[in-house]
Amino acid sequence: MADTIAAVSTASGAGAIGILRISGPDALKISLLHLRGIGSETNRVSVRPRHAHTFNFVDHDRKLDRVVFLFFPGPNSFTGEDLCEIHAHGNPILLREVLECLFRSGARPAKQGEFTKRAFLNGKLDLNEAEAIGRIIQARSRFELELAQKNAFGELSRLASNLRSQLISLKAECEAEIDFSTEDLTFESLVQRKNRIQKVLETCENLLKKSGQAETLLERSRVVLYGEPNTGKSSLMNLILGRERSIISDIPGTTRDYVSEEFLLAGIPIRLTDTAGVRETGDKVERMGIERSEKEFSSADVRVFVIDLSQEIDWGKFVRSNLSKLNGAVIAANKFDIASPTWNPSAIRNIISDAVVCEVSCKTRQGVDELIREISAKLQSLESSEDYVLLEERNRFHFLSIVRSLNACLLLIEENAPAEVYIKEIDTALDEIGEVNGRVDTEEVLGRIFSKFCVGK
Repeated sequence: MADTIAAVSTASGAGAIGILRISGPDALKISLLHLRGIGSETNRVSVRPRHAHTFNFVDHDRKLDRVVFLFFPGPNSFTGEDLCEIHAHGNPILLREVLECLFRSGARPAKQGEFTKRAFLNGKLDLNEAEAIGRIIQARSRFELELAQKNAFGELSRLASNLRSQLISLKAECEAEIDFSTEDLTFESLVQRKNRIQKVLETCENLLKKSGQAETLLERSRVVLYGEPNTGKSSLMNLILGRERSIISDIPGTTRDYVSEEFLLAGIPIRLTDTAGVRETGDKVERMGIERSEKEFSSADVRVFVIDLSQEIDWGKFVRSNLSKLNGAVIAANKFDIASPTWNPSAIRNIISDAVVCEVSCKTRQGVDELIREISAKLQSLESSEDYVLLEERNRFHFLSIVRSLNACLLLIEENAPAEVYIKEIDTALDEIGEVNGRVDTEEVLGRIFSKFCVGK
């Protein structure tokens, strides 16, 4: 990495500020060729590391902009090498001119992700943290952002390091038993060893499980509108989407199958589904649609039960007959503008104390924003990042390999295989966990052996 790279680091398009980064051995030298002090020449001595300076940026004798300049000498910089930042006004044309000046003076265009790659190669980030930066930038929801932040702040790396330490300890114990079996030393029992292996195995399996659940939530959370025919489910779907998607009609049973649409709701990717109205029917096709609706509703992440307030109904009786479906659902009490005198929300809350009831009118839009807020709150409560972990495909592969190796190791121990045989499975698992954060150091294994056992006495 003897060359110096430069690029615009802020998003494309116009903005108040645009930031250019220059990294490499000649970063400061190239920058100083175009920086002039306000009323005086600029030299290296006048630039203090990690301090903001105001300069004119020039192309020969032509002033392009007044900029804020920062210099971070390596290795104490993001990339681990000399790094400069130029904060200019965020006009794309101006930023391109500044960048062209840097290129003419010896920098080359940075490749995609090259600043982060250099940070990794220079030991400023491990691979998990480097991958997490990409996720932070591209996160589509608060949930994904929080998961990426956990990795960027080293949570996965610390977990992997802890597992690696346990595996090294296991290997050290096995190696010592093989090499020093004739010495007067006490080794752990096979039961104790199996328990230690099982503990590492369970941690890896739990990690994979939580990662799989997180990926499911990241794909699309499913929100399903459910209820009897003609309660206004299709109208409600169109209002939430902000456009006509479902066919609206006064004729009950218009929706014969469920209709889905994927979009962002309050920044969370969801799949919103309008289902067929549920009622007793002899129509075979409609019955199939109802069965699909019930299946969608029962497996939804967030269930919205739509009721028609214009009907004269004994609401207490209605709740008791639909209790399993109403429990945990957001209740969209539609047609509030023409609600029957029999409407009584207390009848619902008396039976379901924590019921979420939103009085809405698709005709007047009353209460629709509140309903969307309640749906969003349900989604956010599902997406608590504390219970999940994010594994990139690379790490998922390594942890699956560890699980296979440790299961094979336990099986060999059960079959009374000698330590020389099953230790190879621990070696494989150790190699795999080493790929997550960094390679295994043989000296580290030897150091663990000699520190634990008084070898050479």
